[in-house]
Amino acid sequence: MPRILPILLLICSYNLTATAQKTTIPALIQEQLPWLTKTYQHLHANPELSTQEVKTAAFLKQEMKTMGWEIIDSLGYHSFAAVLKNGKGPVVLYRTDMDGLPLKELTNLPFASTSSAMHACGHDLHMTSWLGIAKVLGAMRSQWSGTLVFLAQSAEETGQGAKKVVAAPNFAKLPKPTAQLAIHDHAELLAGQAGFCDGYSMAAVDMLNITVFGKGGHGAVPNKAIDPVVLAAQYVLALQTVVSRNLPTTENAVVTVGAIQGGTVGNIIPDKVELRLTIRSFSSESRQLIFDRIKTIGNNLALAAGLDSSRLPVYDLLNMSIPSVYNDPALGDRLRTNLKRKLGESSFTTVAPVMIGEDFGVYGQQASKIPSYILWMGTVAPAKKQAASEGKLELPSLHSPRFAPDLEPTLKGGIHALTVSILELLSL
Repeated sequence: MPRILPILLLICSYNLTATAQKTTIPALIQEQLPWLTKTYQHLHANPELSTQEVKTAAFLKQEMKTMGWEIIDSLGYHSFAAVLKNGKGPVVLYRTDMDGLPLKELTNLPFASTSSAMHACGHDLHMTSWLGIAKVLGAMRSQWSGTLVFLAQSAEETGQGAKKVVAAPNFAKLPKPTAQLAIHDHAELLAGQAGFCDGYSMAAVDMLNITVFGKGGHGAVPNKAIDPVVLAAQYVLALQTVVSRNLPTTENAVVTVGAIQGGTVGNIIPDKVELRLTIRSFSSESRQLIFDRIKTIGNNLALAAGLDSSRLPVYDLLNMSIPSVYNDPALGDRLRTNLKRKLGESSFTTVAPVMIGEDFGVYGQQASKIPSYILWMGTVAPAKKQAASEGKLELPSLHSPRFAPDLEPTLKGGIHALTVSILELLSL
């Protein structure tokens, strides 16, 4: 009997060690990797456009129900939230987007989309990571206390999904977050590496149509007309000074005229021309200054051309505006410090602000001003990153029909980084 006891103790010790190892984050991720890969391939092959994410939402919802999360539905379009309560403590909201882009895929992947839509902005990756993080955190309930709110959002690509979510009556039923997170894949960072950008990270987006009026007439007798084509041309050039000559040199903004429409044939001076603009800015002060200057320049050019006050330009701001994304610096510092301690300094890097839009900013700019942060997540294999740095390879950008992440390290790194980040925010 005394000789058997040490053997039994050794076996028990081995089993306890094996169990402990299985509950580590890398082990849990590795265990679910086949399921994650299959999930990603399914989502990638079956993209749905903004406001049409019926099957995508149903798929995600079923997966979260299977894990035991409570579903709160009817959050605008096909958005929903999954809630997991695990005792008292902080509340962390983590958002994924669901929609694809109207783009024909050219990756030649065996699971490529065969429709006219594609996940060229990585929302398939966002959703897969979202599910993976939910599964890992669910398996680690003994290591955290609080509430998780995992939000699946429609229509990010059109910038309208988040506004629908916060306006939905059921949004008030969600536990109020103490912090809010999201990720966005990055087409140039190393696969699995997190990218931080404190403060303004992504731009506010406004779409503005301007109708420039004139006085129509014969193209051979321009002196008897007021040519809105010439006036529009002057206006387009003058708009290029709005940012360069009115904003502080330390502030970024963009005013782009993407389309000019007017006239029919070469020998007719039309009555009007339409300009279509996109405006990108960070601070609300810069945004307002840009709009004021656009209107002042347009009105005065019209008056200088000989038009009276009844024929000044008409400014039509489309109902598509989204605010800038502001990453809370204190939250970013906490997340970075934690990642450095848990995963090492190479697990993250610093990324510059960009002028693309993302409606995640809607959640952080409510009246309650909940600390929010969207992390970039690298998708590029080291060999491709090296080849690109040497000019031997051009990396496909986001929204490219050839965009495809280096899947396994991206999923592993992203899920690991976000899991330890959420665990940090759930610590009291």
